[in-house]
Amino acid sequence: MMLRKNSMLLGLILGLILPIIAYLLTQYTEVVIKLIPQKPLGLYVLALTGNMIAVWYCYRNDRQQLGKGFVLVTFLGMLLAVITKTVVI
Repeated sequence: MMLRKNSMLLGLILGLILPIIAYLLTQYTEVVIKLIPQKPLGLYVLALTGNMIAVWYCYRNDRQQLGKGFVLVTFLGMLLAVITKTVVI
């Protein structure tokens, strides 16, 4: 299946790249501990900021479906971060 350049599915896939990198860096390295120990969600915030820049670019260049995919991933990522970091079981 070939993905179109302006598809929501492609936006979802591309939107997952930065949050996955942030997760891997947070879980398997000491980057957060060394650079920003007082802000454990710092890399996630940077990843979501990168996604919002991508959304801005998509909407400015008439790629609304691609932008919607980025928005969905970004919203779900922020929601997941809030839920997992505030609810301690």
